[in-house]
Parts: sequence; structure tokens; C-alpha cells
Amino acid sequence: MPSLEDVFRRIGPALTTELIAEMAKDGLSAAAARQRIARADDFTIKRLAGLRFPHNARFLYLDDQFGDKKYWKALERVFRNHGKSYWGAISGLKARGGIFPRRFFEGVCGTPAARSRQLSPQRVFDRLSAINLLEEIYDDATNETYVKFRPLEYSGDTITRIRARLVAENVVLHGMKEWFRRTGFGSFDKVRVRGEGDAPMVSSITWDLSAPSYARPLVSSAGNGLKPGFIVCDVNLRDVLSEDAVAAFVRKHDLASAPANVAPIMPFLVADGFAGKAFGLARSRGILATTTSHLFGEEVAKALRDLIALLTDTGATASVNPDHIERVLKSLTRIEGAANNLRGALFEIIVGSLAKDVEGGYLRSGEKWKDYETGRTAETDVLLDRPHDKGPLVIECKAKIPGGRVNLEEVQKWREDRVPLLHKIFRTDGRLSGRHVTFELWTNGPIGADALAWLEAYPATKDYSVGWKDGDALKPYVEQASSAAIRRAMSEHYFHHPLAKIAAQVARETGAVRPSQV
Repeated sequence: MPSLEDVFRRIGPALTTELIAEMAKDGLSAAAARQRIARADDFTIKRLAGLRFPHNARFLYLDDQFGDKKYWKALERVFRNHGKSYWGAISGLKARGGIFPRRFFEGVCGTPAARSRQLSPQRVFDRLSAINLLEEIYDDATNETYVKFRPLEYSGDTITRIRARLVAENVVLHGMKEWFRRTGFGSFDKVRVRGEGDAPMVSSITWDLSAPSYARPLVSSAGNGLKPGFIVCDVNLRDVLSEDAVAAFVRKHDLASAPANVAPIMPFLVADGFAGKAFGLARSRGILATTTSHLFGEEVAKALRDLIALLTDTGATASVNPDHIERVLKSLTRIEGAANNLRGALFEIIVGSLAKDVEGGYLRSGEKWKDYETGRTAETDVLLDRPHDKGPLVIECKAKIPGGRVNLEEVQKWREDRVPLLHKIFRTDGRLSGRHVTFELWTNGPIGADALAWLEAYPATKDYSVGWKDGDALKPYVEQASSAAIRRAMSEHYFHHPLAKIAAQVARETGAVRPSQV
């Protein structure tokens, strides 16, 4: 009769029920198998603490099996069959690249926030982190907390790529928002989008977008009028969605629709593409799965992919052909509500291209730096190593929507925290040590009067130089650029506001100025 250790070597980590079934193949009765497991010493057989499964089953493994690839795959298999709440969170996080902002984890997890006999997203996270599967990390450069897989066996995307994809997904969400509003499919002023105000929540489950709907198939009569149904939408632009990713979304919708008093919910799932079985699963379960090319056309879908590529590796792409950046901007700003999101996202790339075009030199953008003495990190939006002994130029970019301005808090954080931290790091960097660095803040809008007064009154230092350019100072600088695409991108997407746009149009029509001067 094989020993317990021999059985584990044969099948790997397993639930007690699976282990009993395997031992039965060797001729042992279920009762005898349970007794052998109960008598096993804790030094040989380990029991996963904190998690119990149906019929009081436990997850068992040998000490030397803990934490390897087979261990985690076995645990995922058990979750899929006997712990759907955990499996849904794991599948959702995998589909998002293995790491995602903590503030959006509830939507990734897909479980109800408050419902009896259901694990909340917080409880799911607590239990999965207790077994060393998930963890929280804080990224000082972006001031953001993320949830990620802890084991090295789970590969994860970079934070830069996650941030880039969030920008592109936000463009799609705003496109969906406007479509729902204009068609009347969703209540005009009640469409909620991820990351803006109250979380998009329906049936105590969080989505990327939600809205009440009075479309006839979803509405029902109530005692005091009509009771609306709901539309919900998740957007995931990470490659082609797998069958597991779609299955997790199906489960999320099933959980939302389960309570008897919940109005009908119509689910949308938007992706760059779907695997064949994944799309088939979505259709068979009534999920409205669609791609960005079907929604907005192939040109916009390609522009979204290009946007992610541009933002993922800005150090390599900041000085790409400006015409390419301009095409991305023009394609995506056709989507209503996307312009403000794109201005901020692409401002660093355009400023980098502009500074290199005018100043010359070697450009690096989006780099992260670390102070090994304190462990703190900082990010340089644009770093231009200028020729002719001008010294490096480090630019902090602040893109503002029409009417927005750089406030006192922003300039204080930059001048009192980021500039000294970066200067300290640069003193130990082989490329920058001993060189006189200039730090500047560039914005397309105005700097608040109190913020400007504070900057002007701040004591100067001999170790480095500090300066700033607001929208008015940037305009003549932009005119020095040899690239017409850079001039157009700045003029059309960063220097216009309602009154200025009208004035510029009048000036062009009357011939008062050349278009390139606006």
C-alpha cells in the first residue's frame, strides 16, 4: 500500500476529498483513508491555514511542495471547482495583467460588497493575501497602491503598461458613455464611469461603467411608476481575452442578477479581441461581447493600440515621428469625452518631442529613479541631455483642461519635494553627477497667482537652476519648433479653450494672422 507521501508525489497538492478518492484506487476504503490523513504528522503533511472548502475539506501538500508552480496550479484548480469567489478574483487579475490599482480591485474581483453568504472583495483579498498569493504594493513615483500576485510564478505587466492601458480604456468608456446617453439607452445624467465620482455599482457589484436604463426590455412597472433596469460594462484592452476571463465576467453577471428583487441587467464586455471559445462562451450566456474595431472602426482601434504602445515606453517613443502622435490624437479625440484624458496622457510625449526639436540633445522620458538611502522613488516626465554644455533639462509636465490652472499645492510638491529628491539622486548617477541641472515646470494653462508668487519668492540655489513655462510662455517656444506636426498638436489640443478657439477662428477668417501663429 503506497504511503501518503507517495500519493502526494504522484498527484501533487490536493484537497482531502481528492486525496481520499486517489487512495481508494489503491484499495483503501474512504473511512480508512480519512483515518490515515487524520493521523498524519504535521511535519510530513501540511494543511493550508485559513481556507476551508465544502464538506470541511482542507488543502494538503508536502512541505517541499509549497510555493512551486505545481502548488499554485493545484490551488487554482481547487478554487475553480470549490472556491469560485477566489477563482474569480484570480482570473480577473490575470486578465488585467497580474497587477491593478487597489481602488479598482472590487471590479476585478467581481463579488458583491455586501451580501450574506458571499465573500466580499475585501474578504477575498484578505484571505488570498494570508496565503501569500496576493499582496499590496505602493508605487511612490505614481502615488498609487496596486494589488498584484506575490509568487514569482505569476508574471505581471509593468506599472507603466497598466497605466497606459487604463488611459486607453478610459477613452473607450467615455465613448460608451456618450453612446448610451445619446441613444437614450442609459439615463443621460446617471451614467457612472470607473474612477470618476461614485463607483459604478449595480447589485452591490462594481463595474467599469453602469447606468439605469428605461429601455423597454429592461423596464418594469412599479407601484409608483416605472422601475428601470440596468446596463453594465467592463472594458479590458489587454490583448485577446481568454475563455477564463470571459467566464469570470459571466460569473460576475450571474452574481449580480441572482437576487430575486434585482431588475434586469444587460451586460457589455469590450475588448481588443476574443479567443474563439471565449467569444462563443459570451454569446451562449447572453453577454454582449464586442471589440473596439466593431464599436469605433479599425482606425480608432489601431489608434488605441498605438496609444498604449506610446505610453508604455515613453523613453523610447517620446521622439518618434510627431506626425504619428498627431494621427493618434486626431483619431481618438473623435470620441466624445476622450480629449481631456488624452491631453494629460500625451502631454509628456509631445513636450519631449518639442524640447528635443528646439533644444537638440538626447531625450529620455518616463524614467524612474530611486534614492537608495531612503528607498524613495521619483519619475522624470522629460529629461533632455542638451548639447553645447547647456546641462541637462528636467521638465515636470502639467497638462490642464480648458479653464484649469496649476495650483499652489502642485508647485509646492514639485519645488519642495520632487526637485530636491531628484537632485540628490542625480548626484550619485554616473551620467549626471557633477553637472548643473535645470528643473522646469511646463504647463499648457496658467499658473495660479498664489502659486506663481510662491515660486518667485522661493530662495534660489547655486546647486541647480529652477524655472517654469506657462501656456503664454510656451506659445512662442512652440513657434521655434521645426516640426509642423508638433506646432499643430500643441495649438489644436493644448492651447485652445472656448474663447481662444473662437478668437483664433475669427483671426484666421479675417486674415489677421497666419494659422501657424495661432
